[in-house]
Amino acid sequence: MAQDEVRGRRGDASAVVASASGNERAHLKRLLEDGGLPTRTVTTAASLLDEVLTARPDVLLVDVFLALAYADSLADTIAQHPQLTDLPVILLLPEGGAGELPDTLAPSLSDVVFRPLEATEVLQRTRSAIARRRHRQAQRASSERLREDMRRISARIRATNDPAVIVDQFLPAVGQALDAHHVALQVFDDDRVAAHSCSWTRDTDDGAAIAAPLRTHQEASLALALELWEDTATASFSSGPAAAPQRDDIPPPEWILHHARADPASLRGDDRTMHGVVAALGEGDTPFGLLWIMSEETPLTWTGVEAALTQHVLGNLAHGLIQAQLISRQQQAVRKLRALNQAKSDFVGTVNHELRTPLASIAGYLEMIIDGVGGELPPEAHTMLQAVERNTAKLSQLIDNISALSARETDASEHGPVDIVHLVSELTSRAVLQAAAGGITLDCALPDRLVTVSGDRGQLSAALAVVLSNAIKFTQQEGTVSVRLTQEPDHEHVVIVVQDTGIGIPADDLPRLFDAFHRASNATPALPGAGVGLSIAKKTLEDHHGTITIESSLGVGTSVAITLPLLNHAAVG
Repeated sequence: MAQDEVRGRRGDASAVVASASGNERAHLKRLLEDGGLPTRTVTTAASLLDEVLTARPDVLLVDVFLALAYADSLADTIAQHPQLTDLPVILLLPEGGAGELPDTLAPSLSDVVFRPLEATEVLQRTRSAIARRRHRQAQRASSERLREDMRRISARIRATNDPAVIVDQFLPAVGQALDAHHVALQVFDDDRVAAHSCSWTRDTDDGAAIAAPLRTHQEASLALALELWEDTATASFSSGPAAAPQRDDIPPPEWILHHARADPASLRGDDRTMHGVVAALGEGDTPFGLLWIMSEETPLTWTGVEAALTQHVLGNLAHGLIQAQLISRQQQAVRKLRALNQAKSDFVGTVNHELRTPLASIAGYLEMIIDGVGGELPPEAHTMLQAVERNTAKLSQLIDNISALSARETDASEHGPVDIVHLVSELTSRAVLQAAAGGITLDCALPDRLVTVSGDRGQLSAALAVVLSNAIKFTQQEGTVSVRLTQEPDHEHVVIVVQDTGIGIPADDLPRLFDAFHRASNATPALPGAGVGLSIAKKTLEDHHGTITIESSLGVGTSVAITLPLLNHAAVG
């Protein structure tokens, strides 16, 4: 801060003088007050601290011998009163000096004045000490404001996933925070971001706006971006009649020069000087853009704090733009998947309708022919039509399975209590005849009490029937199928285990068992099935917040475990 500025603010700064000499106190008080500094005086070291805490002066002038009385306790005193940390202290020394000062005292000194005291020197050093302090205070306040501005900018970036909104809010906020006239974001062709190059000009600027960089300017800027990114640095540039070489000077960006040539009036002919700072924008090993910050006439000089905060907020901008791109792609993928799923559902519904109608007609006429409505049939024809009837039934079942695969998920609010013990008992009772026909023993071990789950009874019955039917179908004569129902130790889930001594499943097929239309490689054509039952069962059980797992050994047998939450613990909604 200049002397004139301090002098022009009479009464805005004050001083405290500490000296055992009454003449010296009076002399310094008169001298300082004539220079526009209200001054208070103290006589002893004991009263100095109280006076400083009460008057809160901008500078102290202290006799060296009074200061030495506080030297040993100075660090503790400052720790107790942080407001003393940056208070400038001018030490009044004897004409011959005071010898070596204690290490505890030296860090707190701003300046020294030797006796005899010269009025001009004392006033000059006092004003300089106050100016240095105010300059430091202004820098701290400016840095704190900038930190707060950058925090708000980062919060705005995190508040949206729209790259256009991010950029639209970022440019003016950074420009205003750094007191710039123009800010331009140059984005290179990069798959990581979807933002476009754009620019901002302060509303109060009398000059024309600077246009955003074009794609044709990318090649020249890319080399600069790579260099800055490698060094984690910024570079400055200047253009115009008042431009002066700088330590890290770079040529003015080609896109600004192009803009000036295309519209000379935009740069006010040749009388406007443009100063700027440029920083790379990116993430990982490579940058994907540059941020150009420009000021007219006044050079842009960044402090270490400003450079660090700008780099930090640039990192947040890069991360926000990349996240926005990822989220945008995810949303697009979800929309496409939904569209594909809807198209699949529409297709299945159409095919289902188109197949069911003629199939129903075929089945109806086939039944009439077999019943002899059209006349008596030869035995050979009757046998062939029965084969057609069986395959018609298989085709109808296949259509039902396809419809089930595409059926909507059951709304949990439509679930009701289901006694799983009764349901399993009912299924095994119906399966006894199928098992007996194949020479298979069916064992069932169920508790003699209610075990209730929440769900759709019909869907759960169909899912369990698939598992039980598969166990019987793939078990050879004289084999065994056992069904048992237990509760997990946490008493929150029920487990239904269906175990057989059948042909088993090859290890390579286990990961794909729940894929629609996949059959194990050892499932011969003689064993009926389309490979959709387990897929439907798994979907149904997951809709009921349950699980299904399969363990199998080739030639030994298979064990299927179904877990469902009990009614009191079922996840509903």
